[in-house]
Amino acid sequence: MRKYRQVKWKNLPKSLGLTFLFGSGAVLAYEILCLNRRFSSLLSDSALEKERQKGDCYITISQPTVEAEINGVISKFTDVEHLMETLMKGPASLGLDTNPWHLLRILKSELPSHAKEHPKALKTLATTNYNAGLSQQIAQACDFKLSVKLARTKNVNLNLFLRPPAYLLLPSEAIEDALNNILKKIPVTHQQTCATYFFRIAQQITSKHKDDEYYLRWDPDTAGIIHPRNIIQIVELYLQALLQLSTTLECSHLMVQNGLLLILWRIANMFDKEVVLTTLCANIVANISLFPQFHHQIFQSGWLGLLAEFLGSQYASLNLAAGKALVNMDQNHRKYGVYDRSIYLLHPLYEDTEDTRKFDTRQGTMKWDMDVVFVHGLLGGVGWTWRQSDLLGKNADYTDCWPRDWLPADIPNLRILGIDYVTSLSHWKSRCPDDARVGRRPVVWIGHSMGGILLKQLLVNASKSSDCELQNLVKNTKALLMLSVPHDGSSVATLNLPARFLLLPSVEVEELRKGSSVLGNLNLEFKNLLSHYPIAVVSVVETKPTMVQPWGIEVKFVEPNSADLLSSGEVHFIPVDHYEICKPLNRKSFIYQRLIKLIVGVREGSPPKSLVQTT
Repeated sequence: MRKYRQVKWKNLPKSLGLTFLFGSGAVLAYEILCLNRRFSSLLSDSALEKERQKGDCYITISQPTVEAEINGVISKFTDVEHLMETLMKGPASLGLDTNPWHLLRILKSELPSHAKEHPKALKTLATTNYNAGLSQQIAQACDFKLSVKLARTKNVNLNLFLRPPAYLLLPSEAIEDALNNILKKIPVTHQQTCATYFFRIAQQITSKHKDDEYYLRWDPDTAGIIHPRNIIQIVELYLQALLQLSTTLECSHLMVQNGLLLILWRIANMFDKEVVLTTLCANIVANISLFPQFHHQIFQSGWLGLLAEFLGSQYASLNLAAGKALVNMDQNHRKYGVYDRSIYLLHPLYEDTEDTRKFDTRQGTMKWDMDVVFVHGLLGGVGWTWRQSDLLGKNADYTDCWPRDWLPADIPNLRILGIDYVTSLSHWKSRCPDDARVGRRPVVWIGHSMGGILLKQLLVNASKSSDCELQNLVKNTKALLMLSVPHDGSSVATLNLPARFLLLPSVEVEELRKGSSVLGNLNLEFKNLLSHYPIAVVSVVETKPTMVQPWGIEVKFVEPNSADLLSSGEVHFIPVDHYEICKPLNRKSFIYQRLIKLIVGVREGSPPKSLVQTT
């Protein structure tokens, strides 16, 4: 009995050890199983499979592919003769013509031998369809200067531009509140009249509907954003106010400092179908682009990719705003001028056009033969006045801006500009579009309606100035094409009081009245100017009344005798109304062909004597 007990107690520690060991293993196995189940629930097999399908987005190359590439290259060098022949063919024979890192090395090099290859390398890099992962790696390797050039290249791969960091896009407040807070931080002394008006209206609408559910909401069923009815109106009013203020350096600094660029990026993506809002955003960025100290903030906020996308837009207003912003940030183009709020570059918009390669490094100017400048009429705009007529319908060749699309194709080596204005004749200053350095080469002006009167005022004021730049503007003005310009006033200003205020703003009613002393004095001064400078004048006059909607009344905006008051050059009467006279049906239209003839005549030498007034 005693012997049995001694054996039992002697083996107890060993039994307990084995029990603990197996028990611990079982517990550990159970915990591993639980952890495995938890991780499996967090990351499903389908998600892993999708990630495997994205293998081309990473720098991973299979061994057979590597061996095939190496063997392909080695096979080209089997003998010395073949080696020399391959090297003579250049990079293309080695597969380097589309290699992004080779192209980047060329574009970033300042060697003269590489400078000649820049245009081809830029176009190849911009238009090659690299996969999304590689494109983003290229975008990270591009600096600000190169990214601007890529954005100004036609048909650029939009994946070559970086988006803003995701954490910066997390909405901390509603869009309308963010815009309101930025406007509040701009000192009242800087608030312009128009900006104050838009700001107050937006605040009133916002406060009125605060009790309503008008904030943006996410619809899980349609996976889209629900836009309440008045949110677009509110955002538009705030953007209008910011647009008015963004023309000054101090206000632009406050806007950038308070994160406006990222807010505009959010708006442009959130309301990508609202052309009015995206155009306002692009115009604000274009105004800020006037100041070089903000260029890198524009770059870092992801706006270059959006501007590159907008540059290819079918809407002229959005296309031209994006083009202006990009050109203002192009260091080569800033050497010969920038484009402020009132000036739009219509051509050349792209970096890879033949005209943009003719840079004269000695004089710091482009080798263009002349400038062609368009000035719209009252209540018009660069983005819609110069569109093609749609009387015959819109076909595949229809254009929203015929000067941008037609003239460069028919006459190369032109710089084409559009002037925008929202002011009356009495507020038209003597300053010309000098920021763009107009007047350093021959200039042909095209003015529609009141735009022609403003051109006369500009040239008269410039002729009286002691400024050399303004004097050169008059001396280099070679021709004017006047499209239904009311030199002696318009009959619209003599209509009954309610009707004329519907068609013309209050100040312009008095200035365009028949027999206006302002217009009479301007005509005398302009005729005197024509007697001293050899400027060709071609006037085209409407003969049909214009149907004004929605009132359904016919109005003769410009009488034939008023449009022919200069008594200088040619006068043509054509059967169109006031709106259609600046919108040719096609490239064979009389107005367009007469403009072509006028520009070619100026380029070939002095203007025809029949078009120039002589003393």
